[in-house]
Amino acid sequence: MNIQSRVRRIYERRPYPPPELRKKRERWSLPPLEWIVAVSDPERPPVRRILVAGCGVGSEAFAFTRRFPAAEVVGVDFSPRSIETARRLQRRLPGGDRIRFEVADLTDSRLPEITEGDFDLVSCHGVLSYIPDPVVPLRNFVKAMSRWGTLVLGVNGAIHPSLRCRRSLPLFGIDPDEFRDTKRSREVLAVHDSIMVCPQVQLADQTAVYIASDIFGPLNHSLPLREWSRMCREAGLYLRSNFYANIPLRAILNRGQQRLMMPRSRAEVSELFDVIQPGTFYRVVYSRRRPKEPDWADGRSLLDWKPVVSSLFTFEWPAPGGAWHNLKWLTLASKAINTKVTLRVPRWEIEILHQSNGEKSLREMLGEVKPKVSPGALSEQLYILHQLAVINFLPPGSAR
Repeated sequence: MNIQSRVRRIYERRPYPPPELRKKRERWSLPPLEWIVAVSDPERPPVRRILVAGCGVGSEAFAFTRRFPAAEVVGVDFSPRSIETARRLQRRLPGGDRIRFEVADLTDSRLPEITEGDFDLVSCHGVLSYIPDPVVPLRNFVKAMSRWGTLVLGVNGAIHPSLRCRRSLPLFGIDPDEFRDTKRSREVLAVHDSIMVCPQVQLADQTAVYIASDIFGPLNHSLPLREWSRMCREAGLYLRSNFYANIPLRAILNRGQQRLMMPRSRAEVSELFDVIQPGTFYRVVYSRRRPKEPDWADGRSLLDWKPVVSSLFTFEWPAPGGAWHNLKWLTLASKAINTKVTLRVPRWEIEILHQSNGEKSLREMLGEVKPKVSPGALSEQLYILHQLAVINFLPPGSAR
């Protein structure tokens, strides 16, 4: 039996998510939708079709129908038992007629035809870590995407607990390839809980489905973000941002260290943070189109770009008026990513935020500002907002 068949057998025995987790998973298990939109291509039109690749019993697909009420959703999984369960649940849920479930292998070259392609959004969460060659399904996703296609990917990181457990379990006489839910297995996992500092999750208390698929099993790719991004680029996908980069980014901003990040793009900052502090799991956005970002080392060229405020944050504006270069307190808050930031910024930057709808260039917005804003100040101030996903930029000559 090959690895793919052995993985399939695990999920046939224990469909995911199990009943005790299904209700929770149907709420939303992906990164916040507001963040996904904020770091995606700002030129992208509304989402029409969504593919849930490795949909299990359909919880994620059901969540997408609520978040995108006008979109068609297709869910595929290689487990007939999981798809049978998904179709049974589908009949009970409002909006279920907008979902189509199919039994399909993500590595099958016919996947774009089976799903009828042209997807604006593909979600593949907790699946590619268990496929021998992840580049194969990634290429299938690209073929099944529209030209604006976005991939939301969830994969195991460089310090995922399975890496250590798979090396240590044989020392206790336990086969890491297949989980047997015995008292001794739980006791050995409890030993790991006592020793491992990261992640702060008690493995011994997890469900049998989680342990069997995330810790045990014949295969588990737990890789650095750079390696996942390398495979995505090989398939024709480009990193936009890693959700967990928000945590170190806030620490960098709180300490005023953002200049050391320049002129890196969001993608480069995400990869840099992961080199410094590797993750256990990544929730990442990739796009079929290569990201277009200003040259943050050249404030003069930045003037021709058109800023667009995302919907990720709300603003607490300071009192209007005053000289253009007077500093004012601006508060940004995002419930979606549990973030609140207060920045001391010049009035001209506040004016940019008020006008950032993708129609005017920075040069047009700053025409009345006296004295003129220096290129260095412009780059540094807007770089902070861009890294936070407060604003995106349309390239010169583009129209919204």
